[in-house]
Amino acid sequence: MSEEHSVRTLVHTEVPRRAERPPAMPRREHRRGDARLPVPRQLEASEVHRVLNMLLEAYDGRRPVPQIRGLVGPEVFAGLSGPHRAGPRHRMRRVHVCTPVAGVIEACARVEVAGRSFALAARFTRTPAGWQCVRFALLKPGRPDQQARRQAAA
Repeated sequence: MSEEHSVRTLVHTEVPRRAERPPAMPRREHRRGDARLPVPRQLEASEVHRVLNMLLEAYDGRRPVPQIRGLVGPEVFAGLSGPHRAGPRHRMRRVHVCTPVAGVIEACARVEVAGRSFALAARFTRTPAGWQCVRFALLKPGRPDQQARRQAAA
């Protein structure tokens, strides 16, 4: 028993042909090896807020640290990769962003946890691959007994 098979073209599943010329690259570009990559654009305040939220989630242990590897520098990654005990969730309230120098963004934020407010400071730099957080510090005040010792020593 043999059946005849015919070849049919599938019009709806054909892949569209590529344009003959490659698309034009924007003027602002840089070389990385043989590849050309566009220069990363400026981060908006809302994007800085989102990235800082992701970093706080990693700090709290609610987000796996390897997920943020491309967003942070090696020092910040090492600091977040260390052991963390589970604690209350940090919630970011206000974020202030400034650009002191081209290619650098600094941000500060008010963070609340368990009814207390703390400060968050971060610094982002532009790299060939995109923006990276190179400094991330959650500034918590010392305990009252430590402050009394400091004042007595002064």
